[in-house]
Amino acid sequence: MSKLEMLRELVDQRLTAAVEEIFELFEKTIEYKEEFSRSEEKNDRLHRQLKALFNPEVRLHRTGLYMFCVFYVVLLFFITKLRSL
Repeated sequence: MSKLEMLRELVDQRLTAAVEEIFELFEKTIEYKEEFSRSEEKNDRLHRQLKALFNPEVRLHRTGLYMFCVFYVVLLFFITKLRSL
C-alpha cells in the first residue's frame, strides 16, 4: 500500500468519523428542540391555569343570562301588580 493510499484511507476514516459525530449531534439537537417545545407547551398550560386561579372571571352563559332576564321581568311584573293594589 502506497503512502498516498494510506493517506486517503486515513482521511476517509477521519471524515467518516466526523460525519457520524455531526449526525449524532444533529439528532441530539432535534431531541432537545422537541423536549424544549414540550416544556414550553407545559409552561403555557400551567401559566394559563395560574392566571385563571389568581384572576377568576365570572362568565354568564346565554341560558343563565336569559333566565336572569326572565326572572327580572317577572319580578318587575309582580312589583307593578303589587303597587297597583
